[in-house]
Amino acid sequence: MLTRPAWFSSLRTILDPAQIDVSPQRTAACSVDGQEPAAVVYPQTHEQVAAVLRWAQGEKLGVLPRGSGTQISLGNPPRRADVILSTSRLNRIHEYDAANFTVTGEAGVTVSQATSLSAASQQTLPLRFPGSAATLGGLIATNADTPKRLRYGGVRDLLLGIRVALPGGEIVHFGGKVVKNVAGYDMGKLFLGSLGIFGVVLEATFKLYALPEREETLLAAFPTLPQAATAAAHLLGTALLPSQILLLNATAAHAVATPPLAGVPPDGTVLLVGFEGLDEAVERQLVEMSQAAREHGAAMVQIVSGDPQLRLQEGLDALSHAVTTEGRSSPPAGFALAEEPADEPAPTQESALILRLGTLSSRVPAVMDAVAQRLAPLGPQALILGDYGIGLVRVCVGGPALAQGMGQGRFTEVIGEMSRLVTETGGYLLVEAAPVDLKGTLDVWGPPPVAFGLLKALKARFDPKGILNPGRFVGGL
Repeated sequence: MLTRPAWFSSLRTILDPAQIDVSPQRTAACSVDGQEPAAVVYPQTHEQVAAVLRWAQGEKLGVLPRGSGTQISLGNPPRRADVILSTSRLNRIHEYDAANFTVTGEAGVTVSQATSLSAASQQTLPLRFPGSAATLGGLIATNADTPKRLRYGGVRDLLLGIRVALPGGEIVHFGGKVVKNVAGYDMGKLFLGSLGIFGVVLEATFKLYALPEREETLLAAFPTLPQAATAAAHLLGTALLPSQILLLNATAAHAVATPPLAGVPPDGTVLLVGFEGLDEAVERQLVEMSQAAREHGAAMVQIVSGDPQLRLQEGLDALSHAVTTEGRSSPPAGFALAEEPADEPAPTQESALILRLGTLSSRVPAVMDAVAQRLAPLGPQALILGDYGIGLVRVCVGGPALAQGMGQGRFTEVIGEMSRLVTETGGYLLVEAAPVDLKGTLDVWGPPPVAFGLLKALKARFDPKGILNPGRFVGGL
């Protein structure tokens, strides 16, 4: 016999019993940083989401919104985790306007759903690889880093309109369904990257792009990082139009490629360049970049397309999140390999450490080198990836490496050193995932922004009782 919380009966006046799960298996699976909720709820309409929030405010319960869980490790440990509000049953696409290149879907719609629908009209939502389980609501709440931002922009650039349920139960709408909306404050952007502390995303409209006629990835292995960085800098100075320019240390390169790459020196660096567009244009760019890579000292140049390219994209996605998708035979150590149905919680990988460092594009190689030096005691177990096109460095250390590495105290010091390395030049460090005991010693978000006072005022205005994701955002909001 399950022990139900005291408020269970009042919750049943809002949702059907089938929409409320208090089973130990489900609540344990939806734990956040070791905190297990008392219930997981599955509203099916916008009005039900609003009603749950209004009810939770009256009961003074902490509510944690959740999509597919691909970025559930992001943020501070919550102060309270009474109820998980799953958006998995808000999975309807309300409008697909192929003529105007827009799609409007509910928060629980996955990138896979949206791209499958739009592909029939030769259109795409370029925010993740096509089979991604990430949800539209989750992409907005986390302002997720997107793999092809260099070519298409990020979530902010493609988001046109948004519908949100506020903590008090009101439903509001901002923006529209066309690229040119009315002038005024773009209030929808307030919820972008807010981790759901101001309201729960119900629905969003995104701009689509034409599906490229051809898409290829060039991999070039260099003996040293400076050689690869020089080739990347050369690329930015040409008229070529890549969709992404990545630098991967040897460990990361072997982890994401299936089968593993040959010809990569143990201390070498792989330059990954994506090209897409018309067939002839892509062919010309591949030829020019292959030649340039060899001129800058590449020991190996390889073109990847089709299924191997899709597996490569999935592998890169695994370095960005605490969960990845099924079908990869050699994942990074300590990373989960499972794809859950849309109405099931995705597995979290709380033992992994994932860091995102923002910096100038020109400083990406120097930051990668400094990070590698600080993580030298781990040997080849640290995966380091630099996005040369937009100025990001991602660091991934799996659970086994953490357990056998430098010790928690030293890890805390090293992360602090990395933070100073980028913040001194206007950058930032974000801890995207970490073991619970290590996360408790870290400044997950880094120093509060200049506008932190405004964020506090907005939180007090939108959520005076602090029910949404309590404590998980910047400064413990």
